[in-house]
Amino acid sequence: MANNVSTSPFFISQKEYDLFNHFNEELVDDVVGQAVDIYKVDLNNTDSNIYGESDTKYYKVGFRVNCLVQYNRPETITNDAGADLNANIQLRFQRANLASGSLNFYPEVGDLCDWNNYYWEVNSIVEPQLVAGNPNFNHSIVAEANRARISSLQIVERPR
Repeated sequence: MANNVSTSPFFISQKEYDLFNHFNEELVDDVVGQAVDIYKVDLNNTDSNIYGESDTKYYKVGFRVNCLVQYNRPETITNDAGADLNANIQLRFQRANLASGSLNFYPEVGDLCDWNNYYWEVNSIVEPQLVAGNPNFNHSIVAEANRARISSLQIVERPR
């Protein structure tokens, strides 16, 4: 007899999961109302070396995405060259909201985010939340981003 393991949860159905998504979408979009502007790397115009690295990145036109932003306290690192400020944020996206409508967006490492008058570069993506432990009910995407130096982005003219 073959071991038949079902992936459907005992206590939550697709209908309840859809209701859960609807409530969370309303909370993020209408109540909290946080949004970030995302700039995807333009791979057609960005030249890379044999390792997939590039000195100059070009970005596509940005678009606005609603999400929850967690700002972590910045830390100052002091070394022989002087003090440096290291700051990072977590961007929490609702998976169903990103895949619906005309957005059809998935965050990727290297994407640029404009939030709170700073640019942030995404450096990791995780999908940690399964509703009722079911892999079919994957609910959220969390992106970690570090504050990027404007001088390395070459997108805003530096003050003289």
